[in-house]
Amino acid sequence: MTQRDKSLQKFCGKVLIVGAGNAATKLLKVFQEHPDLKIIGVVDINPQAPGLTVAREMNIPTGADYHPFLQQKPHLILNLTGQQAVQEQLLREKEAESEVIGGNSALLLWTLISLYQEKENLHDQYELLQRELQKSAGDDFITGTNPRMQEVYNLILKVAPTPTTVLIRGESGTGKEVVARLIHKNSPLKDKPFITINCTTFSPTLIESELFGYTKGAFTGAIRNQPGLLELAHGGTVFLDEIGDLPLEMQAKLLRFLQSGEIRPVGSTTTKKVQVRVLAATNRNLETMIERGEFRADLFYRLNAFTIVLPPLRERREDIPLLAYHFLQRAKAKVNKQVTGIETEALNILMQYNWPGNLRELENVIERAVVLTETDAIRVQDLPLVLREEYPESSLKVETDKGGLPALKQRMLAHIEREAIKQYLKENNGNITKAAQAARISRRTFHRLLLKYNI
Repeated sequence: MTQRDKSLQKFCGKVLIVGAGNAATKLLKVFQEHPDLKIIGVVDINPQAPGLTVAREMNIPTGADYHPFLQQKPHLILNLTGQQAVQEQLLREKEAESEVIGGNSALLLWTLISLYQEKENLHDQYELLQRELQKSAGDDFITGTNPRMQEVYNLILKVAPTPTTVLIRGESGTGKEVVARLIHKNSPLKDKPFITINCTTFSPTLIESELFGYTKGAFTGAIRNQPGLLELAHGGTVFLDEIGDLPLEMQAKLLRFLQSGEIRPVGSTTTKKVQVRVLAATNRNLETMIERGEFRADLFYRLNAFTIVLPPLRERREDIPLLAYHFLQRAKAKVNKQVTGIETEALNILMQYNWPGNLRELENVIERAVVLTETDAIRVQDLPLVLREEYPESSLKVETDKGGLPALKQRMLAHIEREAIKQYLKENNGNITKAAQAARISRRTFHRLLLKYNI
C-alpha cells in the first residue's frame, strides 16, 4: 500500500465537499483516482466557483445548498470554506456517522494529498520536498511561511557578512542561539571559533575571570594563566546569551571591551587586544531594566546597533505543521523509532496550544510523543495532559489564513521547494544538469523551478 493510499484509507466512502475554490478543484482531481471515494456533491454559494465547473465535467452533482446532500449521510464532509460559522453549522446538522473536517484539519489533509496533483512533475517534486524535510532535521533554522520569520531570515542574510554587533530578542525557546549560529555560519568568520557565553550560568564572582581570563596567583586556586572565553573566541564570534542577566559591574567592563577591543585578565596589569564579533540575546525588556537602573543605557545602545526580533510560536501558528514534522524527523532518528506522521486530531491540538515554551517546548512534546506512541503516527493520547485538557477535541476552534487553505499550503510548500532547489544548485556548483539529477527531477522541471523562484 502506498503512502498516498494510507493517507486516504481512513476517508473511504461518500464525501461531500463544501466550498468549491481552487483547493476543491485540485482535491477533486486527486479523489478521482481513488476508487474507494465517491464524491456525492460539491457545494458553493458562488455559482462561478472553479470547483463547480470541474465537478460538472466529472459528472459530480453540484449545488448552492448542502442540505440535500446531507440526506445521503456522507461519511466525510470536507469544509473548505475557511469559515467557522459554516463549520459549526455542519457539526450541528450532520448525521451522527458523518465526520466533518475543516480548518486546520482540512489544511493537513489538503497538504498531504494535494502533493499528488499535476502528474507531469508533482511526484518528482513531492520526493524532493520529502528529502529536503529529512535533510532539514540536521538544520535547526526553519523559516516556515510566517511573514515575520521570512523577514528574520532576510535580516540574517543581510547582517551576516558584516562585522555589525547584533542584538537578538525574543521569548525563551524561540531559537535565539540558532539565529546567532546562522549569522556566524553565513559570515566571513564561519571557519573561526563560535563561543557561547550564557550570562545566567556564572556567579557574579566568577563571570569576570570566565570572560577575561586570569593570571597565575590572581586568586586562590589560580595555579596557571588561563585565557578567558573572549580571548578563546579571538578571530571568531562570541555569543552573549541572556545579556540582561549580566551584573551591572560586569556590564561596565563589557562596555569597555566593546569600545576598545581590549581585555585585562584578572590579576594582570596589562591589556590584550582581542578581535571578535559580538552577538547578544535576551528575553527580557532591556528598556524597562534601563528605567529601573538594572541595565546600562550606553551598553544597550552599543549592542542595539542591529536588532532581530523573533516572534513567539503562538504568533506563527501556520508554521506548526512544518516545525512539528521537522522535530518528528529528528526525534525518530534519536530514539530509533519508525514514526512517520501525526494524526489530524493531534496536529489540531498542537496548532491551538499557546506554547509558552515556544520551539523548545514543541520539540520536547514531539519527542515525548514519539517515545509513547504505539503506532506509526503521533496520536492525541500521546500528547501531554496539559495540551489535551486545555484543548479537548470537541472544543477546538477553527483558524484560517486570510488567503484561505490554498494560500497556507502554497506558501508552506513553496518555501521548502525554493530552499531545496537552491541547495541542490549550490551542492553542484551551479550545474543545472547535475543539480536536476541529484534532485531526481528532469532538467526541464528544474529549470522551470529556477525561473519560478527567480533563482
